[in-house]
Amino acid sequence: MTLRASTRVRGSGRVGRCFAMSQPPEGPPSFSHLRSPFNKAIATRYYDGPMEGFLLHRDWQEACVFRLLDWDRETDLRVFEIVRVDDLLFDDAVGLLFRDRRPTWPLWVLPSTQRERGERLVDECFERGRAVATVTTGDLFGDITKWEVADDAPLSSSLNGLLRREDAG
Repeated sequence: MTLRASTRVRGSGRVGRCFAMSQPPEGPPSFSHLRSPFNKAIATRYYDGPMEGFLLHRDWQEACVFRLLDWDRETDLRVFEIVRVDDLLFDDAVGLLFRDRRPTWPLWVLPSTQRERGERLVDECFERGRAVATVTTGDLFGDITKWEVADDAPLSSSLNGLLRREDAG
């Protein structure tokens, strides 16, 4: 709720300030300072950290894809778009991208020989996936500074858990 100030003229001719409560516009919830729900990442693009690729969410078998939207180099906070791909398991994405070098976890940076293929697969997945959130963080595996739920985010036990923790705190 926010306070909105307005000026009114009273019967005595004096001007006074009156405050009224107004409701913030309805929208999807957002959360601050959460533990990351991501266990593994495949970076198809990497520069001082992952910029694009695949994520494994601790509560989903389906792959998520992510891409960097913005980066504040002074604070090293990055803003990522996260999309869940309901018809692709994370393990299947690993199988599609694995060729000559074994994955390293929690972060596997694709070798240069596989990057073009990986970037094409990420683009295809963004086209057919469902937006989950916009995430602000300095580390996809650490503290999520801000998690903004997408308008049509799929329901999941994790999002319900986030809602319960936020309500309690």
